[in-house]
Amino acid sequence: MARKLVMLTYNVRPGVPREEYEEFTRTVDYPIFRQNPHIMEYSNYIVAGQGRGTGEWFQHFDLMFVDDLEGFDAGGKLHFGDAVILEHAQKWRDRWGKDPETGWRSDVNITYANEIWG
Repeated sequence: MARKLVMLTYNVRPGVPREEYEEFTRTVDYPIFRQNPHIMEYSNYIVAGQGRGTGEWFQHFDLMFVDDLEGFDAGGKLHFGDAVILEHAQKWRDRWGKDPETGWRSDVNITYANEIWG
């Protein structure tokens, strides 16, 4: 059966130590997303280098296999409308996705994909 994928692409606030963000991912982010029964698999990645081309605008991406893309979208609410994940996402944006001193903000793009099964 073809899998359904949600890909989030983003950057974290400049100057954040990699180890600090990795620890947050392991201890906070993973448990919150993985508690939702509609999320089959969830992992975060940091771009390690560029093999070919001009490179991507983002340094971080999350891959999330879900049981239903329309359910994930939840009429634009996202994250299946899961209150725990939505609260976590807001806290993430406040902590990692912006810098009040410089005005920097990260774009967070969300892409839905269907696997070509076979």
